[in-house]
Amino acid sequence: MLKCTRCKQEKPATAEFFPLHNRKINGLDSWCRECRNSYRSETRRGLYRDMIDDESLKNVLATTICCTICGDEGDLVVDHDHEKNIIRGILCNRCNKGLGLFRDNPDFLEYARIYLLASHNDPEAAKYVKDNSGLDLYGEIH
Repeated sequence: MLKCTRCKQEKPATAEFFPLHNRKINGLDSWCRECRNSYRSETRRGLYRDMIDDESLKNVLATTICCTICGDEGDLVVDHDHEKNIIRGILCNRCNKGLGLFRDNPDFLEYARIYLLASHNDPEAAKYVKDNSGLDLYGEIH
């Protein structure tokens, strides 16, 4: 039997009840699986340990109800800057992945925006291309 240092309950000392931990003599975590899972889901710690303290992260998660970009209310995740090592905000999973797929590069996102506008024959796209390249959308020089 092993006693969880968080909930103080004794449980069988097996990988079924305690996550594996390679730095412990017995090879098991000091918190039971239930405590470890509830802690991780309530704080979403993982990658953010050096970026934000637990209370601040809990506060951000508790006060954010929708994605900052699209307004979706489901499946929210913590968005962070990999280079600056800071939390940027809370986004839906799709918007967060989208930023990652565009390599967090604002120029790529702007080019993608213009590309989509051009595919819908939006006059804003034609003006952007003309103002920035001297070409219209069909490649004619002005």
